[in-house]
Amino acid sequence: MYLPGRPEIKNSRSMLRAFGGLNETYGCTEAEFSQALNFSSRDFPALSTRLPRRKLRAAENVRGMYQLGGLLMLCGTTLHYTPDDAGEEPVTLENAVSDTEKALVGIGTKILIFPDQLAFDTADGSLTALGARWSGEETALELTPCDADGKTYTVDRWGLEEPEDPADGEIFLKAANVNTPWRHDGVLEVYSQADEKWNAVTLDHCLLSGEGLSEAFRQWDTVTVSGTAAILAGMGADLDGEQVLYNVEEGVLRVRITPQGDHFYGYLKQEGTAVTWTSIDDSETEEYTAEGPAVIERRVPELEYLTECDNRVWGCNSQENVIYACKLGDPTNWFSYQNSAADSYAVTVGSDGHFTGAATCMGYALFFKENVLHKLYGSKPSDFQLTSLNCRGVAQNAAKSLCVINETLYYLSRDGVMSWDGSIPVKASAALDPSGFSNVRRAVSGQLDGRYYLHITRDAGTGAAHRLLVYDTERSLWQEEGVCSYQMAGTGSQLYLWDGEALWIADPRRETGARTAEEGEAPETRIPFELVTGEFGLDEPEDKYISRLVLRLEAEPYTTLEIAASYDGGVWETLLARAVGAQREKLALPLLPRRHDTLRLRIRGQGQITLRSLTRTFAAARGGLTQ
Repeated sequence: MYLPGRPEIKNSRSMLRAFGGLNETYGCTEAEFSQALNFSSRDFPALSTRLPRRKLRAAENVRGMYQLGGLLMLCGTTLHYTPDDAGEEPVTLENAVSDTEKALVGIGTKILIFPDQLAFDTADGSLTALGARWSGEETALELTPCDADGKTYTVDRWGLEEPEDPADGEIFLKAANVNTPWRHDGVLEVYSQADEKWNAVTLDHCLLSGEGLSEAFRQWDTVTVSGTAAILAGMGADLDGEQVLYNVEEGVLRVRITPQGDHFYGYLKQEGTAVTWTSIDDSETEEYTAEGPAVIERRVPELEYLTECDNRVWGCNSQENVIYACKLGDPTNWFSYQNSAADSYAVTVGSDGHFTGAATCMGYALFFKENVLHKLYGSKPSDFQLTSLNCRGVAQNAAKSLCVINETLYYLSRDGVMSWDGSIPVKASAALDPSGFSNVRRAVSGQLDGRYYLHITRDAGTGAAHRLLVYDTERSLWQEEGVCSYQMAGTGSQLYLWDGEALWIADPRRETGARTAEEGEAPETRIPFELVTGEFGLDEPEDKYISRLVLRLEAEPYTTLEIAASYDGGVWETLLARAVGAQREKLALPLLPRRHDTLRLRIRGQGQITLRSLTRTFAAARGGLTQ
């Protein structure tokens, strides 16, 4: 006897409890998202919307931000500094800087500002120039040879032989030639009654005297002297050039010289182009006309990108193709070469093209071009070494994308986001569409809790496209947040963002000190969010469809939620729309999709949610007959 067969439906269930991040490639899985906005991996394996930000204050035309004991903001030509300590007063300096994009770096208590070549001291709120320049156009400069103690001499007598009746302490110039008594090969002598002999005095230093000199320079500065009439008057050939200031007193600088010239024993007075030389015994004078006034300058090179490493500030200049380092602990001196461990340093690199960025990581000073990484290491200038690696470097206009997180350097290259831990750069953005990293106008980065924030502005059609990407470096997950980040600065425990109109903080829960809840507005409440999953059904070998979906999530008060489905790549069909009241709710949302081969879900709304799990019930696409 045969009985008729009856269809037998075999259902199965599976649950997703670990949600990935953004995946814009063809291989996007059902636990990842082909599109996502304002979600975060902070509650991984659950998926949550990002934390609400809070607006601190309005800010316009921000040209640079830096965090060092407080937040420095350069708005147009105005400098604002807000200390972290609530007991300290903020500093505002009007018309202090130029209205240009800034490169900033910190060393000690100072923040260096380029291309303005200024230093802001966070300890006392002062703003000073790194370089200094003194001109003798309207002020007289006097040059007087002296000994190593800075003592100058005037003689009463000179001759080819010492006098036979010297007085104790008498100063005598023993000339080598009667026709040129003031030549450098003469010997200046002082008679000692106690020793009963003449003692030679060496004048191997020179005093530079002029009004305002001591205000512009400090002891041990290295300065460039130019335009003096020393060569013209025959007082020496090595005064013009790089000089170390061995002593600085009121209106007087002391430098080292080599005795040279027919008129060495004397002193020179130069005011503008008018020059007067007077012999050491005041018996002879000569007048000259110089080509221009004397100038004394403490030079600072033009630097594009800066970084601090081992108590030195490092910078690069693309026009010269040179990497510079300042004197140890002194960012005002960049040309100090005294054969010591504290010397400045400069090296010309052999790679072509412009520099694109600089950073410090793993104890190395790193300088990038688009296809080259230059690495500098060593403990002092005598053993500094430069190595070069051909690799994917920093993209043009992406210098501010460099960011060190947990001993790893992240940056934007032409091929995408790279990570460097001391060996070879590795691509970290394989899950993102590489076309989104082309034609970059600007890239800015920051970090908070091991997450790399990258804001990209790029050419797109007739306008500009903006994206704020967030990379969880611990879990290797990408997310995208709403754009609020044309400038960024971080403390390690807080991230500050500028949206073009106002300053925001990324996590208001962390604020203490000067920027507490009393300043600014309340945190955001209506955060728009949206995500689109990968396709469900591709990992099932048999013909099955999802007959039931259950989403378990938590929603904050006043959250609105809409869930839609796209079957087999078709149009979106709304499955559920829900609003949450004044109380936080835990929701289990059952959904009944229609029959399909593949399915995508779209979740969007406003507020805050945390997606805990997604349970799927699979049903066979057709029944079967049994005998």
